[in-house]
Amino acid sequence: MEHDSSNVPKGITFRCIIIGLVLTPVTIMFLVSTEVMWQSGYPSILSLMYHVVFILVWLVLFNLLLKRYKPEWALSPGELLVIYTMLSIGSALAGHDMLQVLTPSISHLYHHYHLTGRFDEIIPHVPEWLVVQDRTALDSAYGGQESMFDPRNYRPWLLPLAWWTGFVIALCAVMWGLNLLLRKQWTENEKLSYPILQVPMLLADAPMKLLRSKAFWIAFSIAAGINFLNGLNVLYPTIPGIPIVQVTDIQNYFPERPWSDMGSMPVSFYPFAIGMCFFMPLDLAFSSWFFYLFWKVQRVLASHMGMHGMPGFPYVEEQVAGGYYAIALIALWFGRSHIRRTFEVLVGRESETITPYDRIESRLSFGLMGAGGLFLVWFCLHAGMSLGITLMFFLLYYLVAIGVTRIRAELGPPTVDTYGISPHLQIIRIFGAGELTRANETNVAMFGLLSGICRTSRTHPMPHGLEGFRIAERLKLDNVRYFIAMWVAIIAGIICSFGAMLFVLNKYGASAQILGIPEPLGEEAWSRVQMWMTAPERWHAAPIWAIAIGMLSVLGMTLLRSSLTWWPFMPAGYVMSGVRGASMDLLWMSVFIAWLVKLLLLKYGGPNLYRPAVPFFIGLVLGDFMMGSFWNLYGTLFGVRVYHFWPY
Repeated sequence: MEHDSSNVPKGITFRCIIIGLVLTPVTIMFLVSTEVMWQSGYPSILSLMYHVVFILVWLVLFNLLLKRYKPEWALSPGELLVIYTMLSIGSALAGHDMLQVLTPSISHLYHHYHLTGRFDEIIPHVPEWLVVQDRTALDSAYGGQESMFDPRNYRPWLLPLAWWTGFVIALCAVMWGLNLLLRKQWTENEKLSYPILQVPMLLADAPMKLLRSKAFWIAFSIAAGINFLNGLNVLYPTIPGIPIVQVTDIQNYFPERPWSDMGSMPVSFYPFAIGMCFFMPLDLAFSSWFFYLFWKVQRVLASHMGMHGMPGFPYVEEQVAGGYYAIALIALWFGRSHIRRTFEVLVGRESETITPYDRIESRLSFGLMGAGGLFLVWFCLHAGMSLGITLMFFLLYYLVAIGVTRIRAELGPPTVDTYGISPHLQIIRIFGAGELTRANETNVAMFGLLSGICRTSRTHPMPHGLEGFRIAERLKLDNVRYFIAMWVAIIAGIICSFGAMLFVLNKYGASAQILGIPEPLGEEAWSRVQMWMTAPERWHAAPIWAIAIGMLSVLGMTLLRSSLTWWPFMPAGYVMSGVRGASMDLLWMSVFIAWLVKLLLLKYGGPNLYRPAVPFFIGLVLGDFMMGSFWNLYGTLFGVRVYHFWPY
């Protein structure tokens, strides 16, 4: 671990942690209101969360005033970025794919059981201490118009939320243990680029460089102007808008099979996405849009060969899942020397190159993984799951987590979607729902609850932790203090997330007034479990072969990349582009435009033309983010539907 005592007081101070802690509940309440209540945007599913960037911009502007009039009060770049990291971690935990899914998952089962008599076959196999059963509390959460602070409404939630708080803390403990284990290898040895950090680091460290750039203001005005005009168009339809979001869908022009089986292929021109993708390495950006088309062609060919009647064929999700497992295993293999050295430090082998911070890092890493892992296994065994399925679930979960974190560090895409490749879905496909149900029905029933933390990985907390350590390395900050700040954010984020969800549910009602999707998320989880228990598909080997093909494809591309310098196809693009949803389906055109512009700039202007263009593309990001956040705030404060510059 790097340690520079001259930088520690300026970088990670008690006051910046307090500021981050104070801002956390405000940020999470705004996030939950935006995503759950008014559905006016989904900042948490972006790698660079725009509501956090919005707050960072205002902090930076206020800090510039302090530097001028009260310089002794001004925050350092390190302090600003500590606050940014804390708010990002808290928002990830409160995000659309984390506790926003878990909360309805633990209430939906008994609410609909009381209401309709559904789920009779599931109820006996779900531990009562993990779900909310009280009729009064459930009626309040789903009907609304009640106070969260009424003891009748919050007390039945306390025991399940206490257990799930411990579970999520243990889940994060293993993540941060892995982050500490991989930090030095990825950051210092392999020197991954972390493109996502370009915007916050430049904002915190060199804001005047942006504010004095004409290119920045031109791009900012273009993106913010389009966003503002489209926002007015939603409120006042007589004002014309500029269509840039899902302008058309290429699938509409091919209504006949086999072409129609390519799936939705919307064309959108997101300014922020073009700006973010500009910082992606060229070969990775090329691989992203190329493999997006590759997966479309694969589906069309499958239909052409008459395979469209086979459920799941050509098993794209399974191929992608295998690809993620391979990316994680390859990353661990390449870092084996560093992992071995970290273990040697743990067991006390002396070396001249070992520092006290190396010892702290190794103890923290293995301690967190060991304690967190043991709690997670005990938790699931105590709930009635079998040891083998429990171990397999968390093995697959953390392989995907490592893969997502690696892609974020190496590629820096606007979002990483893993919908359809969750560990519980892959276990069902590998063993078959019928076989699992006959062996232990609790395994399948618990998947309804565990889906609340693994539905997809767009709001995964682990990448934000590793990016925090990258910030510490770049600014030569104390990693131990940064680690403490991140854990303050984790604890505060979990508590505030559950509190915000309960407040919104009790006030507005999951089934009554809420425009978001807490009830459909709960329905999705438990309807799947019901189907697996009552009408399971027959087991077949094709999904297993598809997983193997995905793993071999990634391994082959990795070997070719290491031996052929001209090889253009990257495994990260292969896996990231195969999942349907709020990923490449929405972003492929933006990735293509950014790749083409960057290619032309480097080819005809080289670094001398590329460097002056950087503020322009940051301007596209900030213009879209600032105006988009303004519309989110407007919609939340005034209770109206507003323009969604990042729809889902």
